[in-house]
Amino acid sequence: MTLSHLIFASLLYTLPGAVVLLVLVLLGFMDWGAFLPVLPVLYLMVFWISKAIMSDFRRVAAYARTLRDLEPGEPPQGVTVGAAAELSFLFTQLNAAHLRNGEQLQAQAKANTTILNNLPTPVLILNGDRQVKGFNQSATRLFKHVLHGQDVTRHIHDPIVLDCIDDVLGGKDALAETEMVVSADSQRFYDVLIARLPETAPDDMSLVLTFSDLTELRKMEQMRADFAADAGHELRTPLTVVLGIIETLQGVGRNDPKALESFLPVMRDQALRMQRLVEDLLSLARIELNENTPPEGEVDLQHTLNKVVTGLEVKAAEKNMRLTVEVTCADTLTTGDESELDQIFQNLVDNAIKYGNADSTVTIALHPADDPPPAVQRHQYKQVIAVSVSDQGEGIAKEHLPRLTERFYRVDTARSRAVGGTGLGLAIVKHLVQRHRGHLSIDSTPDSGTTFTVYLPLREQDRPELRL
Repeated sequence: MTLSHLIFASLLYTLPGAVVLLVLVLLGFMDWGAFLPVLPVLYLMVFWISKAIMSDFRRVAAYARTLRDLEPGEPPQGVTVGAAAELSFLFTQLNAAHLRNGEQLQAQAKANTTILNNLPTPVLILNGDRQVKGFNQSATRLFKHVLHGQDVTRHIHDPIVLDCIDDVLGGKDALAETEMVVSADSQRFYDVLIARLPETAPDDMSLVLTFSDLTELRKMEQMRADFAADAGHELRTPLTVVLGIIETLQGVGRNDPKALESFLPVMRDQALRMQRLVEDLLSLARIELNENTPPEGEVDLQHTLNKVVTGLEVKAAEKNMRLTVEVTCADTLTTGDESELDQIFQNLVDNAIKYGNADSTVTIALHPADDPPPAVQRHQYKQVIAVSVSDQGEGIAKEHLPRLTERFYRVDTARSRAVGGTGLGLAIVKHLVQRHRGHLSIDSTPDSGTTFTVYLPLREQDRPELRL
């Protein structure tokens, strides 16, 4: 309030008192000689009181402006007017509450950012112009070089996804869901959920997009379909042969002893092939059912290997092959299921005999694993033992190694069937090793043989839960 405003306001505040004094003069209770000196005194009193009151309120108003501008300020001292002092106290309380709320909001925003960044699901936030307004760390791994302000079409090219974004932005849908395929080093499948944010969302944020990885699910679906097709194909071939022989014997070969004599061994071989396949399928299903339950028995690996070698010596002798066991560790005990460990090494040694060269040696080595692969190191075992089975065969090309443990995968289909393989042996080995919380590695060089190595923890260690 300026001085002129204060003078004018003081005149207005003095007017009621002056009227009362004038009435007293007119009624004879006061003479004009007393009235005239009292009037300026009354005005001056009102002026100074108004000035003091206005000064207190101006100081409180200045304090309020300081708080409004978010600047540090102290409440005015020496305020004499009760209303101004109370108002100053209320402003101080409001500022403290505002600061507390601001700290809470900042903490909540920081927590929300941390949660968002640690979500495994990529998240993008867009404004009404389809520009990126926010993203989490997972999104930076999915969309390389994503930045604020970029148009989403720099990262998403799928027309169906872009149409869904436009539909939600245009108000046609509040929520949309579709799928997207990202082709980089390998195809990955994502379920894309697009949701409209409330109109009160800050920073012009209009949409949130989440990308759920469906790749493993799609792989599992494809594996199931391939498994059913492969199993059907493997069974159909021997069944076709057997049915063809039966039809021949029922027809033109009905009374032909020579035909019967030649066909019976073929029927027997095909029936045995079906039997091996069905046994392996049942074994694989049983193993997968118990894969998440670790075994609890105690097994001497050296004894198991000696037993396996003894059982396969006759088969190795048919190809003039030698089986040798080399043990270079003092402790050979592990926690496991003896029959399953026997099945693991039975399969590996049998494969080495099947695919190794005649007149060669299959070496089974039992030794400490001083530098186990990362898949084993993450379990933080104190000591790991390794069992390697090495043949001197033709070897396997590098591109085939990652797929050797897939069901029905064969490097040479004709040769595998000729030696009686079902295509499930290494898949069974892989699942059995995983059940024992171990790891299977395969090393091979063409014309130099192949080595399968099984890593297992020693028995005295605590067994961690399976980490997939």
